[in-house]
Amino acid sequence: MKIDVMPLGHIAANCYMLLSDNAAVVIDPGIFSQKAEDFLNENSEKERLILLTHAHFDHICGADRLRADTGVKIAVGEKDAPALIDTSLSLSDKFHAHQTPFKADILLKDNEIFNVGDIEFKALSTPGHTVGGMCYLTGKVLFSGDTLFLESVGRTDFPGGDGETLLKSIKRLLKLDEDITVYPGHGEPTTVEHEKLYNPFA
Repeated sequence: MKIDVMPLGHIAANCYMLLSDNAAVVIDPGIFSQKAEDFLNENSEKERLILLTHAHFDHICGADRLRADTGVKIAVGEKDAPALIDTSLSLSDKFHAHQTPFKADILLKDNEIFNVGDIEFKALSTPGHTVGGMCYLTGKVLFSGDTLFLESVGRTDFPGGDGETLLKSIKRLLKLDEDITVYPGHGEPTTVEHEKLYNPFA
């Protein structure tokens, strides 16, 4: 599996493009990207998906147009689905992001295993940054959204955030295999092992 990253928007939220023999996946298109659209269209013979880790504006604002232009479905954790249509919950109103409300096609549950072509994912519920944040595990790779960062964790001072809940989510992630590479919603990749040693919230 090939992983490309594009930091998008003025907050530089990481948008990931995953490519394998039979799959093409875009994770967290925070703003519309022609590169992401071209990626999905150029791989139209493969199984495709737009996958959202959580429903804050800087991770979702490009998803609806991407779906409209490519016909690819959108998946999100079931408990964050309301924020896709509520611009106060998505923080779009607070940060003047002008998000157009939309609905997801697929609502994912905790521990749900799903396949996109030959890529198998496991959805891990990690609330705390939002009420319905999800991390996605595939093989030795974890897409952690805004739950876990390099030597840091997500904010909990927005609507739906909760510090105690987030710490429980961090403990869950740090029980995963130490050699798993973590691709966060902002910033550089890390590993579970590194975060167990150096993350002050571990």
